[in-house]
Amino acid sequence: MSKPGVRGVRGEFQKIVETLMRTLLEEHPTLLEKKEIVSLMDAEYCKDVLGLSLPNLALLRHRNQGRMIQGHGRYWEHVYADEFFVCSQWWKEHHRANARALSKFVSALARRKPEHAGSRTLLRYVEAFDRYAAGGKADSTPVSTKRVPQVRPPRRQGADWPAWPAPSDEDLRELARAMTPFVRFLDPGIVYAVVEDNRRMGADWSSRLEVLGIDPAIYLWEGSPCVFPGVRRYAGSTEIAVFRQRATADEAPPQCLALDDNDYPKHLWAFAFTGKPFRKRGPGGYQLAHLLDHKEYGNRWREELDIPPDAKEPVLPYGLFTSAANSAYVPGALRSADFSPKLRSLIQRRALQLYGNICRIVPSPLSVKPCEDQKWSLDNFQWSRPVGGMDNVPGFLEFRRARLGELFDKRYAALRND
Repeated sequence: MSKPGVRGVRGEFQKIVETLMRTLLEEHPTLLEKKEIVSLMDAEYCKDVLGLSLPNLALLRHRNQGRMIQGHGRYWEHVYADEFFVCSQWWKEHHRANARALSKFVSALARRKPEHAGSRTLLRYVEAFDRYAAGGKADSTPVSTKRVPQVRPPRRQGADWPAWPAPSDEDLRELARAMTPFVRFLDPGIVYAVVEDNRRMGADWSSRLEVLGIDPAIYLWEGSPCVFPGVRRYAGSTEIAVFRQRATADEAPPQCLALDDNDYPKHLWAFAFTGKPFRKRGPGGYQLAHLLDHKEYGNRWREELDIPPDAKEPVLPYGLFTSAANSAYVPGALRSADFSPKLRSLIQRRALQLYGNICRIVPSPLSVKPCEDQKWSLDNFQWSRPVGGMDNVPGFLEFRRARLGELFDKRYAALRND
């Protein structure tokens, strides 16, 4: 019997993903370690590493969980290895970024087991993703198309999910009215102090960033409220592994002084209330929420921000990660604001109302979109008073200058050692 071949496939990005997962889960299942399968079932990991954009959506989902989410089929019907559904929700505008991320992920798998029978096939997927990332399509790229037959039980008449109604605009406003009194923003005086300190220190920090090959405009735009210029959230499997000290990197991460999980954005808040740096414990029942996306992959700025049609492409959004004007504490039970565009817009416009006269909350040429619907006017909702006192702000500014000095010194030392 002849061996099933690997033939050229002309099609959409999803087709490459679909056949890749068949290779990893069915044809060569020992290429993936158990911990990697667990990671691919984790929505946060998949968002950070692969750029999956829909909230709470992981690449893999156990068959017992079903393929439907809120009445929508978010996963392909085929049950891979008789155990997993594979996500089908890859937004077209993110395909090229997704392809770059998947190329890195698959390349790492192939390098780890070079003698494995499936590693050569994985390198063909790397070529496919690289070609797609470069040109937006993967014509004539060889990828595996072997398919394991599946026996499905006959579908019973009427055996389907019910058609539940989606919340109306008034339902969302009711939710917003319940939520807004509990959204905690920093006092504008605290944000102003950060902006003024950036003006004092900006020239020095910018020149030091430039020496390290970091574009200072990413963090220190005019009127920037960025608290730790040069610190950004990790992104991608390699950076996550390096940050968690499960791997080492040959080069420093690009366009940053240091990577972080989510501690640096909380230091200013911690000082405002406790006079000390953040120590892994915040206000009970509340979680820090970023108001605008601060990572490159899956960023929603095109949907949420205005940009003039003839303007240059904006800088990378990393400076929003520690921005004093880009975070609020929200009750954990009300994190639905992260998923609803109208609720996100409402909170973003509230931040602009509080801080727009003392800083530029997003880098030029971006601006927060206005809302033309008077029903969603900020005046129609009750807001809590901004929080935090000024007593500990001088101590915080000293702390951040010292911390940034340490980060610069560490990078300079690494350069000297190289």
